[in-house]
Amino acid sequence: MESPNPANDQSGIATSADRDVAAKEGVRKFNEAAMAASRSQDASAKASLWTENTRFLPPGREMIVGRAAVQAFWQSGFDRGVYDLVLESVEVTSLGDGVACEIGHSITRVRAADGSSIDLHGNSVCIFRREEDGVWRADVDIFNASGDADN
Repeated sequence: MESPNPANDQSGIATSADRDVAAKEGVRKFNEAAMAASRSQDASAKASLWTENTRFLPPGREMIVGRAAVQAFWQSGFDRGVYDLVLESVEVTSLGDGVACEIGHSITRVRAADGSSIDLHGNSVCIFRREEDGVWRADVDIFNASGDADN
């Protein structure tokens, strides 16, 4: 009887590929929903995309913990003129069943007091978890500014 050779075991490939597809689709849906919530300035809908105990690390601020605090952060941004968000995934990697990492770029559009628009470019790394309801939510999210703002 031939002993199994783990190096030739192909049984996990489809599962791994399936996980990658699921992760990419989950992150795509997150990005679409986050952009829509930003455009409608709905901080509650936007915060619902983060886990209940999320760790959120915005630029120049202390870590924010929890969905309610994330909602307050986004509401503050809307109150200060944020009116649009563009998210682009550069890379999405499955880290296992129901966990993924995204590296991305963003443009946050802010309406200045004089009515002009400022584009703030950023980069991000986010760890997502697929929760019991099947929704992929941001669990650890860090982002920064990546250069000068466009006016």
